[in-house]
Amino acid sequence: MKRHSLFRGTLLLTAANLGLRGSAMCFQVYLSNRIGAAGIGLLQLILSVSFLAMTISTAGVRVAAMYLTAEEYGARRPGGMRKALLCCLLYGLIASVVGGMILHRTADWIAVSWIRDVRAASSLRVLAWAMPVNCLWSVMAGYFTACGRLKPLVWVELLEQLLSIAATVALLGLWAGSDVERACISIHLGNSTATGITLVVLLVLALGHRTGPIPAGLSMWRRLFRLCVPLAANDTLRSALSTTEHLLIPRGLSRSGGSSEQAMADYGTIHGMVFPVMMFPAIVFLALADLLVPELARCRAALDQRRIHHLTDRCLRMGLLFSAAVAGLCYALSGPLCDLLYHSETAGLYLRLFSPLVVVLFMDTLVDGMHKGLGEQVYCVRVNTLTNLLDVVFLFLLLPRFGIAGYFFTFTLTHFLNFYLSLAHLLTVTGYTPRFSYICKVLICTVAAALAAGTAAALSLPSLLACLLALAIFGVVFGVLLLSTAAWTALDTRWLRSVTGCRSLH
Repeated sequence: MKRHSLFRGTLLLTAANLGLRGSAMCFQVYLSNRIGAAGIGLLQLILSVSFLAMTISTAGVRVAAMYLTAEEYGARRPGGMRKALLCCLLYGLIASVVGGMILHRTADWIAVSWIRDVRAASSLRVLAWAMPVNCLWSVMAGYFTACGRLKPLVWVELLEQLLSIAATVALLGLWAGSDVERACISIHLGNSTATGITLVVLLVLALGHRTGPIPAGLSMWRRLFRLCVPLAANDTLRSALSTTEHLLIPRGLSRSGGSSEQAMADYGTIHGMVFPVMMFPAIVFLALADLLVPELARCRAALDQRRIHHLTDRCLRMGLLFSAAVAGLCYALSGPLCDLLYHSETAGLYLRLFSPLVVVLFMDTLVDGMHKGLGEQVYCVRVNTLTNLLDVVFLFLLLPRFGIAGYFFTFTLTHFLNFYLSLAHLLTVTGYTPRFSYICKVLICTVAAALAAGTAAALSLPSLLACLLALAIFGVVFGVLLLSTAAWTALDTRWLRSVTGCRSLH
């Protein structure tokens, strides 16, 4: 196995996801300008509730499809793979139809009692009808991932996104107009239409290839239920806590003294405008986290502690460097970038406020991926559940009294706690000791470069020109400081060339 394959794979997977996430973010910018911050806030709440409903109704079947298919694939039983897929499709269809019926019957009550906006009811009913399609699509995605057929899956995902955007834009222009309720319906109808079309494509690609007889018996169903029951319980708990958290935010903000419309606008600005921009570069970390799982699992099975230590050192050091640079850029570019994208001064203020937390959010994603590869995913589940529960408690107590300040305090506290607990456990498992001097050097270089670039961004220039100027200044100052403090060495340069070229990592 080539040592640089993990990082080359990260680059390839990042490139594949870049188009998907990039088009999604551009579409989010279009929507925010079309329906406003309050409309984005309502849309986010509807999506949060629908995510809970989807989690409950799919009952862990996507992950079960991945595990069962991977087992049959590893045992070279193509008939067993097809049976695993068919069982998961039938199970998911039944569960999602029942879940969709319940959501359809309770849509009005959820809109009034949970979301507190009757306009959400019609979108929830659309989502209820689309739930079986979304569930079956997730099963097919798990199947293709387990089979290693990532290339056709990526192309189908790209097709789905293009169809979704086209259908949504058409509905917004021809029917919705400036009506927020119709706009939300248009978005969900567009997504559902695209999902339905691409589901047919995935089914044709998967079921059209018939090799090997399908084994008889009920063993596959027993394996399916053994996987789905604990997965469903865990996913439902986490999703319920996350949805409760999202529902508490606009409700708590309105109780702190603002109007319901302003609370929804603040919520939409933070979650629908600021966070998508802030988290867009996380594509790199998501790709690396996915690829670290099998890589570290192989090292753990082979008892290759040296390789585990090397990967831990390289990933944490380069991860800190990248996340710190993104945090500094978010801080420096916050004003002109949000003005360019959203024409919103408020979004710029929030982006600057949350920008230092980029380091924590990105690094936590990376650490969680390493935990899964080392077989420590149960610990991650416990930590995530604990911090989600703390989120709900603190939001309930602090939001009505302190408003946005209470939300920022809660977000910062729980995410720092999550990262601290996860990182401490990773260091214990791997035996790795981070270099404190390196951490200080990177953070000092980032702060200095961010302040220099932020000064340039504050000049009275057009937004695009201010962004380009600040980006250039940040790059120059950050690069010079990294070299002068030896935070970046010749060894790092040789490593970078090796993982982007054809030479060995070492």
